[in-house]
Amino acid sequence: MMAAFGQESGTCTGRVGDAEGKPIGGIEIEASGLKPVVSDGEGRFRLEGATGSVALLTAKGRGYIPVQVSVSLPCRDVVVKMETVQTTIEVKAPTDDFLATVSVSVTKSPMNLLDLPQPVQVLPKALIEDRNIQDIKDLYRNISGVQDSPYSAMTMRGFTQREVLFNGVRGNPYGSLDNDINDAGFSTSQGRLTNVEFVEVLKGPAGVLFGGGEPGGVVNFVTRKPRRTTTGEASYRMGSFAQRGGHGELSGPLAGVKNVFYRAAIYGEERKIFRYNSGSENLHFASGLSWKMKEATSLGFEYEYIDQNLLGHRLRGIPVNAAGGWLAAREWSAAEPTDRSELQARVLQGRLDHGITSTFRTDVTVRYLNYDRPERYHEPRGINADGRTMRREYRDQFRGNEDVSLTANFYERVKRNNLSFGYEVVRQDWAGRYGTAREAERGGPVPGIDLLAPVYGRSTRPLINAGAYVQQKVLAQRQGLFVQDQIEVSPRLQLLFGGRWERFTDEGRAGALPLRAEVGAWTGRAAAVYRLMPGLAAYASVSNNFNRAPSLAQTPLANGPHDPERGRQLEVGVKQELSGGRILVNAAYFRIRKTNVLRLDPNFGPNGDNFAAVFPIGVVRNQGVEMDVTGKVTKNLSVIVNYALLDSEILADRFTAAAVGKALPNVARHAGGVFVRYDYERTGTSLHVGSEARGRRFEPYAGFAAGGYAVFDVGVFQKIGPRLDLRAQLDNAFDRLYGTASLFAARAGNMPGAPRTASIGLHFVARRGR
Repeated sequence: MMAAFGQESGTCTGRVGDAEGKPIGGIEIEASGLKPVVSDGEGRFRLEGATGSVALLTAKGRGYIPVQVSVSLPCRDVVVKMETVQTTIEVKAPTDDFLATVSVSVTKSPMNLLDLPQPVQVLPKALIEDRNIQDIKDLYRNISGVQDSPYSAMTMRGFTQREVLFNGVRGNPYGSLDNDINDAGFSTSQGRLTNVEFVEVLKGPAGVLFGGGEPGGVVNFVTRKPRRTTTGEASYRMGSFAQRGGHGELSGPLAGVKNVFYRAAIYGEERKIFRYNSGSENLHFASGLSWKMKEATSLGFEYEYIDQNLLGHRLRGIPVNAAGGWLAAREWSAAEPTDRSELQARVLQGRLDHGITSTFRTDVTVRYLNYDRPERYHEPRGINADGRTMRREYRDQFRGNEDVSLTANFYERVKRNNLSFGYEVVRQDWAGRYGTAREAERGGPVPGIDLLAPVYGRSTRPLINAGAYVQQKVLAQRQGLFVQDQIEVSPRLQLLFGGRWERFTDEGRAGALPLRAEVGAWTGRAAAVYRLMPGLAAYASVSNNFNRAPSLAQTPLANGPHDPERGRQLEVGVKQELSGGRILVNAAYFRIRKTNVLRLDPNFGPNGDNFAAVFPIGVVRNQGVEMDVTGKVTKNLSVIVNYALLDSEILADRFTAAAVGKALPNVARHAGGVFVRYDYERTGTSLHVGSEARGRRFEPYAGFAAGGYAVFDVGVFQKIGPRLDLRAQLDNAFDRLYGTASLFAARAGNMPGAPRTASIGLHFVARRGR
């Protein structure tokens, strides 16, 4: 903004308003080194004494998303527009394509990322669209410290976890039994990015805000909301492996009803997968209705229906030798054409956002979901003495969930305190059923399959005696209370203290045995953030986590009951804004020590037939350095670069001495990702290049490796007109053969990455009004 003639040096005046232009009083306005001022009832403010020719103003408070505005000094009549953190109507966080400067829901209250004493990374919709991706796992390359693990799992800071959040609360429609990492209840469904607006990643223990879980962090997917203006969208995509798909969407004000907004969208996709007999079919319907009752209050509802059919699944990996060498082609599969893994899920969510006073806000979310997931597939059981015939068994399984959660958050800014507190209760009713037909080598009806020249169709769906099915049922309940306060001790120093009490109750049956477990624990966090200079902050924190044992592992036949896993983290880091706030750099060092670590029992319990059996191995220590660089290097050049150095070590193992000193499964010492986009404004063309690199990994309990790799993608984005654009993508451009993750045994092998894959699509957007 240009300086106003006659304005005294170092003075800046302006006005704060909401998205509709109404003035907002009680907003704090500050600039580096100056005492903050508060906007009056007309939204006006006046800052005096600023030095230099440019100042970065920060506006925050009253539950609005913090806003930063760069101005030239002196300045007059600066207009600062602010958005509430309401997520019942489309969220308009101040992002510049790839750079977000604030968190929305993963921190429970709106916060500048620079003021947070831990790394928080925001991946916006622009990245998802530019990379033309649909699978949740495709995002991992753009997040430091996150690596792939089989099926719905990931590793964060070296620890395997599956639980993710949606809109800041529990209720994953692609998930399964809560907290189920090691046993038979985990999910093999493919998480999709359809209906996702942006993704927030909070790294390190999150026990205070989100309760028991792994210490690596949490991933939060924020779904798309009704829009304030009438908008229509449509897309169509086609490409390699017979892929085709698209979506249609309408959103905007509901005709004839003031301040009520709607949204309806449908997504569809089908494709073959490069593995024999494999494919994917997805249908996703999403809708929303939001009522903005007044500026500080809104009420919203969302409904989703998800229908996923994975043909030829559950897919295992390609068998390997100890060095990680492939024993079959990457297209090989133990699955027959009749194998299936299916999912039908229904989600209903309601959320109320309300400003109780000018500084005291609350949001209350109720989320309900239910789903059914039958699976019928052939499982590889080991290679015969001939060296090329894989034994197989046939499995008929069913899992079903009915989940309901209530989450209430409150946050208030009182003087220099940013106080948050809240309550969460989750109830999950889970059921499972398992039946198996044995391999021919053990007298069963299921023939093996050749590794080098497989012949399919000789085994379809063998009959399983009804009495051979194992029935499981779990009612899992959890409730927690948390409080956290971030205190501005001075303009440069902020201190954070938080604690949470949580209780878990599990009851049900695992086969013939009843199960019941109750456990509760405290988690805590203390941290400090210090502004070394404008745009540069250093922080330090100490926190702990608490992770209860899987529900089905609490019976004697699963070596239970088990004490919970516990971890503690020490972290220090720096954050810096560069190029006038266009680039954000995060660098962190962390050290996590986890005790009473549980892992799968390779002997399947005392009777040798319990796939949920685990036992405590001892102690693990993960430490490392993470770095992320996000933003615009120049007006036309955008980058997302990350790197992680992770030193993972098993310090003690009661049962497997050979594992001591080795890293946890699927943990690479070196991992990184790059995404670079260059925009040619004159022609409306954008070109981008992406890369993912992972070092060598070793499975310490199965005794085999997965080699390191680097893959490259290229893409083009071309505007055809004001409403239509073309997007083309070439993934794994050099057709690299690589393994993304290792499974639990050499017979299940390494999951192969996709070969070279091309796609092209059209995207149409039409909006009416501003």
